[in-house]
Amino acid sequence: MKDSGFEFLEHTADVKARAYGPSLEIAYSQAAYALMATITPDLSKISKKREKMFTIAAEDEEALLFDFLSELLYIFDVDHLVFGDITVESIEEKGQEYELSTILIGEEFDKNKHEIGTEVKAITYSYMKIEEKGDLWEIEVVFDI
Repeated sequence: MKDSGFEFLEHTADVKARAYGPSLEIAYSQAAYALMATITPDLSKISKKREKMFTIAAEDEEALLFDFLSELLYIFDVDHLVFGDITVESIEEKGQEYELSTILIGEEFDKNKHEIGTEVKAITYSYMKIEEKGDLWEIEVVFDI
């Protein structure tokens, strides 16, 4: 297994992904790539035309992942943006919350350029796992389709 990436796992009705990396930030970024690859399978076709940055906070790592991926899905649904360059800059524990800052680079989805993948309705908490395994962080998440 390489040091970071994502893969799709068997799931009866939805899309389940495993993302991993040497840091929590990289594992979250890889989970976001899995979401984008579900929406449009060939991420290499996404040009670097638009940059979007945001910071979110949540009460724990699972809620933070849920909110982060839900925000990406919202951006796709409302602004029709897809991202081929996703960097989670930081995840910090601040008092009672976790805060995530990210930089996304991509472009507007174009059905003539980008392959249409699977429509993701929502991110789910079912089967969600975030674990540190030795020197690797591993995330499992399910996308409701």
